[in-house]
Amino acid sequence: MAENSLEERTVEVSGVPNEVEDEFLGLFFENKRRSGGGALTSLHRQGNRAVLIFEDAEVAKRVLSKGTHVLHNAKLTVRKPTPKDPGKVLLRGMNTSTAKEIVELFVENVTKLDSTEYLMYPSPGRDKFLIQFLQPLSEQEFRRLAEKVRRRLLDGARIEAEQIERTDSVIVEDLHSTTTEDMLALYFENKRGGGEEVRDVTMVADGMARVTFEAWEAVDRILQRSHKLDGRDLSLRPYFDFLLPGESPPSPNTPNGTEVPTDGTGPADGTGPADGTGPADGTGHADGTGHADGTGDMYTDTLGCDTTREDLTDSTREMYLDSPKVYSSNILLHDPVKLNLLQCSHLLQEIQQAHLDFGIQIVSNGVQISGPSQLTSEQLKKRILEVLSGIAQAHLPFSTEKATFLSRSEVQESLQKRLEQEGMLATYTASDCTVTVTALTIDMVKQASSLVKSLVCDFTMPIAAEYECMLFSDEWPKFLSSLSLCSAKVSDRGDEINLVTLRGQEEETRSKIEFFLSNPVQQESVITMEPGMLKYLQTHCHMLLADMNQVTIFPLDGEDITGLRLHGQANACQAADELLRNVVASVHTRTITLQRPGVARFLVEEQGTSILNQIQTKFEVVISLERVHWVALHSEDIFEDAKKFTPPPSFERHSKSLTESLSESFTNTDEQTNDLNRPETGLLEEAKKLISVIRKDSHELPETATSPPGTVAAGISMDEDLYTDQLLSLSSSDNEDTLAEMEETPGITTEGESEGAVGEDPELNYVKQLSMESLHVDGVLEEDAQLSLAIQFSMENSDPMDGEDELQKVLELSRRMAGQGRTPGTSELDQAIGLSIQDAIKAAHTAQILVYAGYNTDLIRVDIALGKKTELRQCKETIESKCLKNLSEHHRSCVDLIQRKHAVDITIQGTTATVQGFKEYVSEAVLDMNKLVNHISATVPDPDILQSVQWVWYEEQSNAIPYPPKATIYIEHAWKRKQKKIDIVFDQQPCTISFEKMEETMMDQVSLMNYRTMMDQVSLMNYRTMMDQVEKMVNSLLYNQYKLKKASMLQTCTQADVERTLYHGTSESGMREICLHGFDRSFCGKNATVYGKGVYFAVESALSVQDQYSPPSEEGYKYVFVVKVLTGEYTKGKHEMKTAPLKENSRIPLRYHSVVDSTDSPEIFVIFNDTQAYPEYLITCQKVHG
Repeated sequence: MAENSLEERTVEVSGVPNEVEDEFLGLFFENKRRSGGGALTSLHRQGNRAVLIFEDAEVAKRVLSKGTHVLHNAKLTVRKPTPKDPGKVLLRGMNTSTAKEIVELFVENVTKLDSTEYLMYPSPGRDKFLIQFLQPLSEQEFRRLAEKVRRRLLDGARIEAEQIERTDSVIVEDLHSTTTEDMLALYFENKRGGGEEVRDVTMVADGMARVTFEAWEAVDRILQRSHKLDGRDLSLRPYFDFLLPGESPPSPNTPNGTEVPTDGTGPADGTGPADGTGPADGTGHADGTGHADGTGDMYTDTLGCDTTREDLTDSTREMYLDSPKVYSSNILLHDPVKLNLLQCSHLLQEIQQAHLDFGIQIVSNGVQISGPSQLTSEQLKKRILEVLSGIAQAHLPFSTEKATFLSRSEVQESLQKRLEQEGMLATYTASDCTVTVTALTIDMVKQASSLVKSLVCDFTMPIAAEYECMLFSDEWPKFLSSLSLCSAKVSDRGDEINLVTLRGQEEETRSKIEFFLSNPVQQESVITMEPGMLKYLQTHCHMLLADMNQVTIFPLDGEDITGLRLHGQANACQAADELLRNVVASVHTRTITLQRPGVARFLVEEQGTSILNQIQTKFEVVISLERVHWVALHSEDIFEDAKKFTPPPSFERHSKSLTESLSESFTNTDEQTNDLNRPETGLLEEAKKLISVIRKDSHELPETATSPPGTVAAGISMDEDLYTDQLLSLSSSDNEDTLAEMEETPGITTEGESEGAVGEDPELNYVKQLSMESLHVDGVLEEDAQLSLAIQFSMENSDPMDGEDELQKVLELSRRMAGQGRTPGTSELDQAIGLSIQDAIKAAHTAQILVYAGYNTDLIRVDIALGKKTELRQCKETIESKCLKNLSEHHRSCVDLIQRKHAVDITIQGTTATVQGFKEYVSEAVLDMNKLVNHISATVPDPDILQSVQWVWYEEQSNAIPYPPKATIYIEHAWKRKQKKIDIVFDQQPCTISFEKMEETMMDQVSLMNYRTMMDQVSLMNYRTMMDQVEKMVNSLLYNQYKLKKASMLQTCTQADVERTLYHGTSESGMREICLHGFDRSFCGKNATVYGKGVYFAVESALSVQDQYSPPSEEGYKYVFVVKVLTGEYTKGKHEMKTAPLKENSRIPLRYHSVVDSTDSPEIFVIFNDTQAYPEYLITCQKVHG
């Protein structure tokens, strides 16, 4: 659109009610039928005014041509936009200290004008000056002037010149204190004051008022005249908001604003009369009551019109000898219909022309008369009352349909124009079944009533049978709304239409209806459904689909949408749509869950598919496998593939023998007793015994772990109460019984002793034959005992813990539970891989089948048949071998891969392995299990390796230090497999052993192997952020809720991947709340609610680490959670959302699981259910400055 047509496309609207929203206002002016408008480019609202810019200039002209618009019972006034004023230039950017004379010289220099050819008005702050030229500037002249101003500096300031819009208001000064707003409005609407239509008058200050006119052109005409009111010469100047507030600028009647009294008697500031006299009370009247006599008289006529009269007392008139006496009289008329009739008549114009010195105008509640003669004023009022007394009304009965038709706005406008054409000053209103006609005289009422009754006509239009269906289509109501000056209703039988319209519109209305019925509109609709339902309709309802020859049916079978698309005539398409939706609703569906080892693989392969086809044919059903998940695993070498899923082991560097450790503990008893930082030895041993018993009861030990007398594997029960006030304690007898049971626990016996190391005692050989758990347990048990005693002492010897201590306790115990509750050496990544394998195995053993049938009994038969056929093909085989009794982590991974590869279930008890599943799959799995057994049998036993091999390491300038027994075994196996290097963890520090260089190096990029995967992700968050610690969060209640929510979501979600790892930054107080209670969406809005009132998570940690989302604490620490979030199916979020929206194409009301900032590439996720998120880790970090 060209720039020069912007003014033609712009419309100003005034009188907009405050309750009308911008969106509703825009829709009103885009509706062609109601406002004549069209598409809008922009809408700018300011109070009760708005500026509309249309896309087409013709649309703007159409809106302007309608004049007044009605919205919410309020009249909206439209007009062309106010143009730029060619006679005024605003100078901005002035130095406030610049003298006025300097500005005058600057203006005269750039304009080459005399001081008599322009006027200058400074703003109150003197940073702007309005220059009014007596001769308007052309567009080219203004550009040259603006360029000159831009190139020059004034008092060190860069000045900008701009044109301003024309104003529709003036500032009137030097008003008498008795002058009211109504008097000022009457003056300017009178010929004496210019005869311009006034919109509003506002008293700005004492002796100053702002007068706003309906047309901006009136301002120039008003300013060209001299004005005198109440015996005082008025000063007028154009109104601009930048010239107020502050001291009133100089009068434009004097050159360059220099104030000189016109008669030498008035004060320079123009604040009062020349003689300084005025009312003592400042009310504008001698007695301060607003009336001459202090009361004002009022009387009421028989018409219900209230009239008032007020004049000036003699004493007041004496105070203003030059002021003629003005009498004012009001006729209050509360009936808007009668007031409208009076306004439409020419009575008031005739009176005004006959009495030019009187002002007569209609106000909101009546008529106002003002003039110099009280007698004449009373005569004029009497004449108006006589006309009002002759107004008559008639009540005409109409049917409900006709009365409703007559109440429509377009019908009222048409009939009103017809009444005016006939010369009748009449109007009407319609309600229920009555139409009330009002006119100035009784005869005119009769004529108007007859005309209204004659103009309304009704007729019946019969409909042919082939067109009757069109009357019930969705397009029929739309067509009726497009008919102007017509009301239509279909008869109860549906074979005819009853029409009400105006006389002369019958044939046009009839032809439009006939054209609509004979030219049906083409329509398209989409019926969404499950893929199985679509297949059922295509298979068992194909004859029904073929009979719908009046519409075209396209099957939709894509990734985005599945169903049927209908296209055809509106009525036929609508009927077909309703029929097919009823058919879909009548089809019975059931989800059959089969739980057999390998059933998912069986159903998707050839043999299972053949069985399903037989069942579908026999029972006339459709079986859908869209929820059956099986992906074949092609693994040629189970042993090599298992290495990928075996985590690097973790060891502690204990070079001292057990005898040396015990000896050192006894020799250092005195030192420990004197050490205030260490608990007493007796209490420490008690705590160790207690924790050992608890862990034994909680079954935390691995199945293959063995223990020497008096020790058990470390671990903390997930059911332990982290908030108990006291530690659990056992009686001495219980302790003795427990220790006795522990001493009877069998261990691994030693067949020989190693003599290779100097200073080793016989107990060292026993240690070398233990599993790594027995070596790792003692150190961890010692730490847990000390932790328990420390907590016990803190509770007994101090006040109850505050929130900070409680939080630290939860974090510390959670971290230990996370570290000790799993096999040493497993990382989060390894656990995830293990869980993915286990999930795949479970998915292979479960199949959810969707069955679609015409009868519910067929669903039951299909369920029974599938159960029998799958059960008959199940078999079981066993494998016996002593080497199955104690499998290593690597060998267990091999067993899991065999289950995953062949879709079988393998359980190992003692020396027996049981393989169960479908016959063909079991046979394949048994072959791989035999290979595994042979491989294990050919492997050198760990005790034999320890008797013959010892791997050692060297520190700087030190003797050889042996690796722990389990580490020696692990390194030896890697050496025999000819690996170039291995990853290993010592004292929770990841290391790499290179066999080529024969050296061990530390891995500096991470500090804890247990958190390696997560740390690798977070390390990229921000180069200005340094992580202090990463803590594992464990909250069994929150985690169980999260698992239940995930299971529920998997049943309804169409996509398999419903979970993501995201980030959430929070404050220190928010961190405490989340650690103890989880996420709470009731705290939403602290940072943002742009995409809804929920809990926000970021895909990238760089967003969460920003100060806006994770503000630093007083110590400078920032807190970011690594969170598992069930995002599921998502859509674009909006600010007003309090919950996820409903899915658009779903037959049942299902909601999305979350919302995002962008569906294409989401960076922010928002959830509205608190159980959809579980905090896994807490990262504490600091900003790095510089």
